[in-house]
Amino acid sequence: MLRPSLTALFCSAVLFAQAGNALALAKTEKAATREAKKVVTNVTVDGPKIKCHQWGYMVVELKVTKTEVTGSNGKPTVTIHINSVSWPVFPNHTPRSIYINQQALPLLQAETLQLQAASGTKLVNISGASNTTVSWKASLQGALAKAQTP
Repeated sequence: MLRPSLTALFCSAVLFAQAGNALALAKTEKAATREAKKVVTNVTVDGPKIKCHQWGYMVVELKVTKTEVTGSNGKPTVTIHINSVSWPVFPNHTPRSIYINQQALPLLQAETLQLQAASGTKLVNISGASNTTVSWKASLQGALAKAQTP
């Protein structure tokens, strides 16, 4: 009578162990599936409207590719790649501001696109267009922050 009880107990233990292994495997597969979740979208974001001293307002617009990867912890990691930069609003109410911004804005655009490859470097001020540069940086920072949100 003792032998059938031990056999039944042993069989139950083996079945529970197999069920536990299957459950662990299912959790691992589920975690791997969660980690592999990747969403890529193309987004256009505008920075805030920043007053450019007495000359008017500046808005930087970014067209970005946004890659969102959800890790095993459930938190998304967002990576941004800037495809293009434009300025739908810029100071252009006087001949002087038009002249300055015709020179400065393409330089700031090119520098913004170059700097995304060289992380850790800062956008330098454009000589003769310091108000435009300061407003560009503030609007760009707002646009990047808006693009980063999941």
